[in-house]
Amino acid sequence: MPKMIKNLSLLAAMLLPIAPVAQAQGFAGAFLAAKSANIANDYPDAAYYYTRAMMAEPENGFIMQGAMFAFIASGDISAGAAISTKMAEAGFKDEYAQTVLIASAMQRQDFGAALALLNDAEFQLHPLIRQMALGWALIGNGDIEAGLDIFSGPGENETIAAFAKYNKGMALAYLGRLEDADSLFREGGAYVNRGSLLAHAQILAELGQADSSLSLMLRGPGARFTDRESDALRKRLAEGEAITFDRVKNPQDGLAEAFFVLADALNSDGSGRLALLYARLAAFLQPDNAAALLLSGDILTEQAQTKLALEAYRAIPESNPLELNGKLAQVLALRRSDRLPEAISTLRDALTLEGDSISLWQSLGDVYQQNGEPAAAERAYSAAINLLPDPDIPAAWRLYYSRAIVEHQADDWPRAEADFRQAMKLQPDQADVLNYLGYSLVERGEKLDEALAMIENAASSRPDSGAISDSLGWVYFQLGRFEEAEAEMERAVQLLPVDPILSDHYGDVLWMVDRKREARFQWRRALSYGPEPEEAVRIRDKLERGLDAVLADE
Repeated sequence: MPKMIKNLSLLAAMLLPIAPVAQAQGFAGAFLAAKSANIANDYPDAAYYYTRAMMAEPENGFIMQGAMFAFIASGDISAGAAISTKMAEAGFKDEYAQTVLIASAMQRQDFGAALALLNDAEFQLHPLIRQMALGWALIGNGDIEAGLDIFSGPGENETIAAFAKYNKGMALAYLGRLEDADSLFREGGAYVNRGSLLAHAQILAELGQADSSLSLMLRGPGARFTDRESDALRKRLAEGEAITFDRVKNPQDGLAEAFFVLADALNSDGSGRLALLYARLAAFLQPDNAAALLLSGDILTEQAQTKLALEAYRAIPESNPLELNGKLAQVLALRRSDRLPEAISTLRDALTLEGDSISLWQSLGDVYQQNGEPAAAERAYSAAINLLPDPDIPAAWRLYYSRAIVEHQADDWPRAEADFRQAMKLQPDQADVLNYLGYSLVERGEKLDEALAMIENAASSRPDSGAISDSLGWVYFQLGRFEEAEAEMERAVQLLPVDPILSDHYGDVLWMVDRKREARFQWRRALSYGPEPEEAVRIRDKLERGLDAVLADE
């Protein structure tokens, strides 16, 4: 991968005019490479190649726009701001470049420059950003009442007006006018998101009204939030800990909240790339904004940009209530990229933060299982089960089911069967449990009538599952009901056409209904799909001698 340009002096040097021949030779290849990387969400590569294309066509506004976004998405806001400046100097008008320049001016506390950019009528900024940025820039510039008036003014719509009221409450608290802030929140209409509730709770606590603050979070509108940040605030309030308002420590934090809210809304609406830009700007203005870092990482994980996602998650400050969320998000990103030892290490770190977390132990068991370590997985699942307040909680079925699978893999069938049956007791109609237990009994040649009932129940609830159709066909096979087995196995291979086990089973069934040429065809297909080595040996034996001879030996 090309090295990302982080040195702004190097970036500036690359943008100097170069010879026309070199421009002509360098543009096409760099532009196509940049476009390809951009489509793949490979932002560091896109930033590199867009910059190369800019060397060839330094006044091309669309190339500059692509480079600006690629740098911002990569987390290099300074480089994105440098390109945004160049776009402005070249007269290329772009809403997002203007937004980046406003964020950059706010970050360096040049509130006058931010106001000049905001008052440029040629740009149609997002109305939420324009109103919030203008209010916070005025406050940062010392025009306190003018800034508060901006928040009090009519918004583009009802939602933005409510969010402006929330921002006014935060601004009043930031300015030390806590009573005024409390009065504004009590008027109603400012509770627009989780942050607004947490802000008011902090304000009440600092005013010496800890009971009212706790009531807001336990019995009031804040009760519906069950995230770790809200839980941590409730715990601190219940324990009588001194709490001060710190959600906004400067005007930059206020604008960061606006960027984050817009990013979250855009991501929920399916606009992940644009959401990433605003989330990156939120974290740029407020580097300890754990929610913005989490959102950036989540978007990048969905875009399969694991390295950038991990950088975002790992930037969440230690001791932040959302640090554990960041650890769990890292695990998901690492598992998706098959970096399982790192995922295990990350979960172990997370358990030092919350060792009594059932979900963490369960996640650790899942990763151990994925990594082919059934014994370690069994210990992790057992740790989770031992933490259950009641072993018969219905939601615990998945823990027993997961432990049963690794016990089965370890050839400890008595314990596996007991856990499968406990999972079935907790969720009697859960198709995965019914299918796995029923299929295992069939493979063992035990309790075939019961196994058939289980699998038929699973098949009725999941008719489009190839694995369950295979199980049903296989139990029919074991019971000697070959014509019924044939219909189910044909259905199974149609649903999962490249599964070696299903093709192998279908071949066995076809052999038994005297369709031997087709049976051999299915066995050859099974071999082409990469079965386990032991199964491959058995399939070759069937191809050479026929199923009857193999079964006779067995």
